[in-house]
Amino acid sequence: MHSVRKVTEDLYWVGGNDRRLALFENIHPIPRGVSYNSYLLLDEKTVLFDTVDWSACRQLLENVTFLLNGRPLDYVVVNHMEPDHGASLEEILLRYPNVKIISSEKAILFMRQFGFTIDGKTEQVKEGGYLRLWKARGYLYCSAHGTLAGSARNV
Repeated sequence: MHSVRKVTEDLYWVGGNDRRLALFENIHPIPRGVSYNSYLLLDEKTVLFDTVDWSACRQLLENVTFLLNGRPLDYVVVNHMEPDHGASLEEILLRYPNVKIISSEKAILFMRQFGFTIDGKTEQVKEGGYLRLWKARGYLYCSAHGTLAGSARNV
């Protein structure tokens, strides 16, 4: 069953929670578990910001399917490929074969090294660069460590 949270008029939290772990990255105590944050923007284009750890993949897929309600997923923005952000990417690619991946050079390199079939599906945001995806929302910016950030307008 879907479990989404409305953040703004057209931005939704679609992630999942994990209460199985005692430590995050085997270092940091997490007595109440951890949330894997992923967001879906429903604008003129649909954009999924990050995926989630494999343990929350099913919840992510249910949430995205529910909110898209038959619309295609146009983009998935991958901030980086640590498992808590990228472990469910392959499932997204299987379910939405026409989705375009927006990411940094380093994350795209990792996707290839992990064996993902992404040829012709990626758009790289260069270091310090901007990428405009939609009219109403502004842009994405790639920072020095490869993380993408959006403009502050309405998000």
